Amino acid sequence: MQQNLRHYEPLPEALTFKASKDPQTIRQRFTHAIRINPNTRLNLYMQLAPGQKAGQGKLLNADQITTYNDNSYLDNIDILQLKAGDKVAPLDVVISANDEPDHGMDIGLYTDSNTEHGQIYGFGEQPFGNPRLEYGTQAPFHMGFYHESDLMFAAGGFLKRTYPEYRIQQFKHLAEFAFKSGHPYWGWRFMGLGLHYVGDFSNPYHVTPVPGNSTASTIWVGLLNIVGITGPQNDAVQIVSNRHTAIEEFQELIMTEAFKNNDTDHVTLQATRNSESVGEYQHNFVVDVFARGAYEQANHLDEVILQTMPEKFVADVNVEYSQVDDRHLLIQKIREHNGQAAVNTLNKTLAQLLKLFSENGKSYVQGILKQSNAE
Repeated sequence: MQQNLRHYEPLPEALTFKASKDPQTIRQRFTHAIRINPNTRLNLYMQLAPGQKAGQGKLLNADQITTYNDNSYLDNIDILQLKAGDKVAPLDVVISANDEPDHGMDIGLYTDSNTEHGQIYGFGEQPFGNPRLEYGTQAPFHMGFYHESDLMFAAGGFLKRTYPEYRIQQFKHLAEFAFKSGHPYWGWRFMGLGLHYVGDFSNPYHVTPVPGNSTASTIWVGLLNIVGITGPQNDAVQIVSNRHTAIEEFQELIMTEAFKNNDTDHVTLQATRNSESVGEYQHNFVVDVFARGAYEQANHLDEVILQTMPEKFVADVNVEYSQVDDRHLLIQKIREHNGQAAVNTLNKTLAQLLKLFSENGKSYVQGILKQSNAE
């Protein structure tokens, strides 16, 4: 697998997974071998859709699926406990797993993360990320920069040290292995995990470091940081982080509302249906197709965010968006500042990106099923 990756840090030999009769250590040995947070819960569960009822089933607490201290992002999501032997639809397994990498799976994997596993995984020091966020250490595993100029990479070699391509290919191989070895539940679950990173690559903020900025201005800010003038870079990181978080929050709010209202004609839901695959999956698709599509829409998305969202949320370096008390009122605030037309513009822009995810995801799923003969 690694020979097909743009960037790969070799797995330390001591972490190579070996068959053992000791069931007490298998979980740790597996999480170490695939280099995820060993505290990842890995419980059996189904994440219910907005408005879906658990019936007689038992609900899990948020801390049973996430490692984060602040798990308030799961307050409005019901998590149904599953037990070995329960029947569950493959689609429900995939959907639930698709969120799982955002529950702490890629946290603390670096030597400067102050974790035991970060010291042994071989990823070195964290190349970038917002240290003000609890989930900031996952950034290089959920963001991949492949289409910047040679000048940009020469000035910021750390931008090459990203790992979503690694995760996409890793979970594809694990899904295929699970299907072939008679473990369909884990085949679907690993597929869902991989689809998370495919989905990340439908968001321009995951495939270019500073959407809306020219190469020259980005490099200039980096050079100032090198000589000790850190303010401009800190400000740039804060602004990008806020816009990134705000657009994802808007998407969650608007699509949840549409789903609860059974608004199947909503433009964002329509975008995920009846799409064509981008083609038969090839290992180079992650970079050359998945990431490229979102990269080409980066400047447009950044411009739309600036035109439609309140300045406080997306243009104030003194604001940390994730800590804004009224961010759950984002859609209402957009309407108050810029009218329903602004919401419509954001919906249309998101629909274009969701269509990319649908097309790319279909190629990825079909590729796994073809290789594992699980169709």
